Amino acid sequence: MAGALENAKKYLPKLRDEEIENNFGRVFSVSGPVVIAEQMAGSAMYELVRVGYYELVGEVIRIDGDKATVQVYEETTGLTVGDPIVRTGKPLSCELGPGLCSNIYDGIQRPLQAIQDVSQSIYIPRGVSTEALDKNIPWEFEPVNVKVGDHLTGGDIFGKVFENSLITQNILLPPKAAGTVTYIAPKGNYTLKDKIIELEINGQKRSYGLYHTWPVRTPRPVSEKLAADFPLLTGQRVLDALFPCVQGGTTAIPGAFGCGKTVISQSLSKYSNSDLIIYTGCFAKGTPVLMADGAIQVIEAIGVGDQVLGPDSTPRTVVALPRGTDDMYVVTETTQHRDTAEAVGIRNFTCNASHKIVVRTPRHVLVTEQDIHGEKQSSVVTFEKTVMQVEGREIEMVKAQTKSFQHSTHANAAEIAREYADNLSRDPIDWVIEARDIDVVDDQVRRATTQLSAPILVENTQIDAFLTKQGFATGGNELAYLMGLWVGDGYAKSDTLTVSVHDVQLHQRIKEFGDVFDLDTTIDQHHGENEASICLRSREVRDNGIRHPNTGNVLYDALKHFTSAGTKTIPQFIVTEKIVQREYFLAGLVDSDGHVEKEPALSATIKTIHTSVCDGIVAVARSLGVRVSVDTSQPVVIEGVKHAKAYSVFLSGEALASVLAKCSLDRKQVPTPATVSRQPETFHFSVTKIERAEYFGITLSDDSDHKFLLANNVVVHNCGERGNEMAEVLMDFPELSIEIDGRKESIMKRTTLVANTSNMPVAAREASIYTGITLAEYFRDQGRNVAMMADSTSRWAEALREISGRLAEMPADSGYPAYLGARLASFYERAGKVTCLGNPRRQGSVSIVGAVSPPGGDFSDPVTSATLGIVQVFWGLDKKLAQRKHFPSVNWSLSYSNYTKALDPYYESMDPEFVSLRTKFRDILQTEEDLAEIVQLVGKSALAETDKITLDVAKIIKDDFLQQNGYSNYDRYCPFFKTVGMMRNMILFYELARSTVESSNGSLTWNRIRDHIGDIPYKLSSMKFEDPQDGEQVVRAKYAALYKEIEERFRALSE
Repeated sequence: MAGALENAKKYLPKLRDEEIENNFGRVFSVSGPVVIAEQMAGSAMYELVRVGYYELVGEVIRIDGDKATVQVYEETTGLTVGDPIVRTGKPLSCELGPGLCSNIYDGIQRPLQAIQDVSQSIYIPRGVSTEALDKNIPWEFEPVNVKVGDHLTGGDIFGKVFENSLITQNILLPPKAAGTVTYIAPKGNYTLKDKIIELEINGQKRSYGLYHTWPVRTPRPVSEKLAADFPLLTGQRVLDALFPCVQGGTTAIPGAFGCGKTVISQSLSKYSNSDLIIYTGCFAKGTPVLMADGAIQVIEAIGVGDQVLGPDSTPRTVVALPRGTDDMYVVTETTQHRDTAEAVGIRNFTCNASHKIVVRTPRHVLVTEQDIHGEKQSSVVTFEKTVMQVEGREIEMVKAQTKSFQHSTHANAAEIAREYADNLSRDPIDWVIEARDIDVVDDQVRRATTQLSAPILVENTQIDAFLTKQGFATGGNELAYLMGLWVGDGYAKSDTLTVSVHDVQLHQRIKEFGDVFDLDTTIDQHHGENEASICLRSREVRDNGIRHPNTGNVLYDALKHFTSAGTKTIPQFIVTEKIVQREYFLAGLVDSDGHVEKEPALSATIKTIHTSVCDGIVAVARSLGVRVSVDTSQPVVIEGVKHAKAYSVFLSGEALASVLAKCSLDRKQVPTPATVSRQPETFHFSVTKIERAEYFGITLSDDSDHKFLLANNVVVHNCGERGNEMAEVLMDFPELSIEIDGRKESIMKRTTLVANTSNMPVAAREASIYTGITLAEYFRDQGRNVAMMADSTSRWAEALREISGRLAEMPADSGYPAYLGARLASFYERAGKVTCLGNPRRQGSVSIVGAVSPPGGDFSDPVTSATLGIVQVFWGLDKKLAQRKHFPSVNWSLSYSNYTKALDPYYESMDPEFVSLRTKFRDILQTEEDLAEIVQLVGKSALAETDKITLDVAKIIKDDFLQQNGYSNYDRYCPFFKTVGMMRNMILFYELARSTVESSNGSLTWNRIRDHIGDIPYKLSSMKFEDPQDGEQVVRAKYAALYKEIEERFRALSE
């Protein structure tokens, strides 16, 4: 792969020629990411600068006279003394507006996808300049309660934009803006460059768009800070029940490597009751897409919220519009039936390099006998799906797999091989492969692999609706047939539509169908002895006694309405009409211009000289699942007119029989099949690389299969933006999904990722935490509850330590700067529940969950110690629990929450028993920990019977309540009602067992009680298997039934 710098060089901004060189600062010294600049008089703290001829991004962090210390966010290799430094006059700021969700940024809000598109490298090139938000994407804006003359102040909401199916962004006036509205854009599609609102204050007018900027180190202002009183529900029982956090709270998750900090962060992102999470392939322009309503739309004109047609003929909603520039590939159908250079009837499209082509490969199970080096063997060869590495990427691949049976080892090797082959699946392999990877497919597999073209099963009713307006309740099939017949052999003469006929049966059919619409069918014999024309005329007579042939002529009106009378074309809407009407339309074409072969296999050929008619026949036939290919002939002369080409459309396949059954001529008609199978058609294809170009994509919602149809019926995969090959979390996180109101949605729709990996430039790591919290505050100001996952603050603190060392500052504990605690506090203080600035009045919150990675799991580490002095919730992870595969590996002895009192009113309203249940749970766990030390000394048998009960119940709590299976449907997320139900039954069992032992005066032991209660402990352990998706009432009823059963078992025992 070419170097990133070389690939990006032409896109890099250069020092402007018009700048006076003496106005530049100059590099005085370089020490890693720290650059000291001279001639910097007038610069400001935290001002953004461009350093050197590569224009590296940096930030002023110290000023001393005319010298300034700059931390550079990129590698400084190659900088020399005297290199220019350009001041921007602006602080490091974030762009805030539509397009933030689903994006992955580096620490200074440069989108990684855009950088990769520019550099074509997995590395971030130095000096690369990309826009944080794509300014060319159109967004659907709708003004909200704002009109000209209104007075607005900072934070006021003046509109909204639909970003995706989970997030609709409120468009805010920047906090420091104010004025009287002189212009507000009407509802419509706008880019981020467009003026949306104009304000006037003190005689000055200022315009604002859909986005604004804000300095990352400055907290966004609020009207009021509020006390948090609502829990941040995570779906993890140990956290929600014992150590709850609040919306707007601060939490730390310290733990050694491998304890599951990232897993907990992902669980929070998937299941927490936050509105938004801040977690620190496409086609060529002009590609026609089949929309859900049957219309055809070019890819670049499709907008968010539009619906395209899926391969199963159900609609798919567009939720994002990836754009960019890439190497492009032409994917073209190949066939031996005709000249592939001719475009008519050939399915093709142009896509970018990473576009996933939807393909199918037959298994081709083959049994062979071979003699290798004198030893006979029977082999079974088949195709199987596997994975392989290509340029560091893991991709799907199909390869030939061979299983051999030696005759020397197996006496009946041939029989064993055949039996083995018989047990193999014959189902074809459906998979996807990126266009750029097609060359790595084995030749044998490549020759067998095909693309798919799907029939269209959706059925619209435009013909029926037209007839209803004309006053006909029925007749859709008849009209479709006559339209097809006219397209094949009709022409317009003196405003009279005529159809050439050669057969009495066809004449009878036309008369029969014409009668349905009160049309007079008369024969005109002026075309010769063997030819005649049938005129379809209206029987309506005017007041003057003259009958006009096209007044009240439904066929004429239909052709004029759907196409243009006298124009040979097939309207596009036909491909989504009722299937039976499509079949009648095609049958009319076959009756007029078709030739049918019934042996050896059923086929039909329709000839036409019109390219538009050929294209239409192909589209209608493929919409029915009929196989189609097109052949061209030499120029022909028809009625004295020379036509450049004539087309022969060849139809075949099982679905053709249902079409021909509707023909009128015996020589073309076949019996109506009992059933009709409309399966996707397969076709071979080639892939050819062409020059780089702009691509346009659509991303579909995650409750779909991510596939849709192009206008040529080809099944294609949607396009999605991903975070390149940067870090495992950045690759895995976009694959996560969440269920919202019964539908699956990608978690990335409510997530923004800010990369803060330990191999990034040190200064960028230091800035990333401020970038993340600024994005979180922006969504909070819209009235949302936002969770920010800072993973990990230890890497950020290490960046502080390195920069501090290069600045020669006095080190504190472990080399960290003395202001480490103050910096951490200023970060966590930006969390909280607030009343947002502006109108309408609204509340929002930012919850910060900071993962900490202390060396060796040592919680006395300075970063961990400083963090614990600030945050209110501590979820301490235990390496021993993680090694035992206990997830979440939260140590219930070390962890704590200072929000329990604040949340008591909420818990009282939800379930009055919860607080007492939680207290008893903690007492049981604490008692069990004390008893464990005694058991190690004297053994369990020496304990009192009540203590034995405590140990066994504590084991149930630890194994079946505090532990959750993150990979299961039933237990990966536990709603609050399920948590309380489990706690109630476990505490009931514990209390009844203790009271039974105590009331028996020693006559009943714990062992005897266990024998009598039967499978109750097992049922307690099995409560976690109840699936919340069954519904709250169902789960509650099951827990209530177990509660009653426990009471009855102990009552019977007492009696």
